[in-house]
Amino acid sequence: MEQDKQLKEILLNSAEGASADFTDVVMKKVYSLPAPSAYQPLVSPKFKKGFVFAFGTIVAGIFVLCLIIALSDLDVIGWIQGIPLPVLNYNKLLLFIFIFWVLFILNMLFEKKFQLHRDRLTFRNND
Repeated sequence: MEQDKQLKEILLNSAEGASADFTDVVMKKVYSLPAPSAYQPLVSPKFKKGFVFAFGTIVAGIFVLCLIIALSDLDVIGWIQGIPLPVLNYNKLLLFIFIFWVLFILNMLFEKKFQLHRDRLTFRNND
């Protein structure tokens, strides 16, 4: 944050007397600023590697299972149809899904509308 203020000050001060070598002068001033402290990532590289490995393993496993199902002579459809399903009231399930998505879309629309309203209020307060 402090470095941003310093960069802004350098640009504002340098822009007043702009010359042919304006960019070089400004960049020399920017490079002369003290470097920020070392960036500390939120997640360690070891954890990132582990996550990528686990994710890749899961994706590869799913791919291999799909290949096995596609290339084998198993009667997968008969096996799936043979699973006994509980008696469900599908009307309630479909109504729940429909109401969920309607409310989700309405929430997005209201959020966008009120977000614009909040932006206008904060813009007026900053003037």
